[in-house]
Amino acid sequence: MDIAVGLPSHVPGAGRKDILAWARRAEQLGFAALVATDRFAWNQLEPLGVLAAAGAVTERVRLRTSVALLPNRGAPGPLAKQLASLQVLLDGRLELGVGVGDREADYRLAGAEHRGRHRRLETMLEEMAALWGGVGEYDVVGPRPPVEIPILVGGAGPKTWERVARYAAGWTFAVGSPDDFATGAAGVREAWSRHGREGRPRLYAQRYFSLGPDRRAAAEDFLRRYFGFLGPAAGHLVAGSPLDEPATRGVAEAFRAAGADELAFLPVTCDLTQLDRLAELVL
Repeated sequence: MDIAVGLPSHVPGAGRKDILAWARRAEQLGFAALVATDRFAWNQLEPLGVLAAAGAVTERVRLRTSVALLPNRGAPGPLAKQLASLQVLLDGRLELGVGVGDREADYRLAGAEHRGRHRRLETMLEEMAALWGGVGEYDVVGPRPPVEIPILVGGAGPKTWERVARYAAGWTFAVGSPDDFATGAAGVREAWSRHGREGRPRLYAQRYFSLGPDRRAAAEDFLRRYFGFLGPAAGHLVAGSPLDEPATRGVAEAFRAAGADELAFLPVTCDLTQLDRLAELVL
């Protein structure tokens, strides 16, 4: 199982120095990928710009959105061109985690419709694939990505498994236990086989983390604010986040046993020492 790490772009106040230092250090330590989250109605940096900046100071590490909320990003054509350009600039290292999100404010403030977002996601993936492949009138658009942009669909349930099998290279899992992940992974593999897909789907998961007893209270406060839209359920998410060293090791082993190909740890602070401590525990 590969270990990825989130960039602290979702931490309010994160700036250029934080992102570039985190990206450089993560690659030096040997993390497999860097992850940037997407949320409109929150004080955070936009993920595609963040990945472009991180890519400029790294050479090896993969760079992924987890997940980009495609249905609140406008028309698929300009977005596909932006992503293809980013794949050129990142020399083929971009991975695109996509989803729809549940926060109505993200859509309202972006001027997009919350209703119908699942179907719009599918339509966008279809049209973006046509543009990247130069199909029909899209032949004149360009650029062509130097390598295919892997799509990882986020979400849960049978409709998500179908989207993975129809449109994606794999699945990315955000909320739930390792047992929930194992159940979902089985659903993805079944849909993959039923659609006659070759090979096997990529199976990714992620968890927020914080290390050190002096950090726990601040980490819990951040997570409760970030996931406050969930109401009482936010407490369950906080309880399931590894906020000390033993829990972090345990989460990594549990997802490894559940069949994850990659587990990403997302930070709740810009403190670079957290990255070094994480590497000591799980790499």
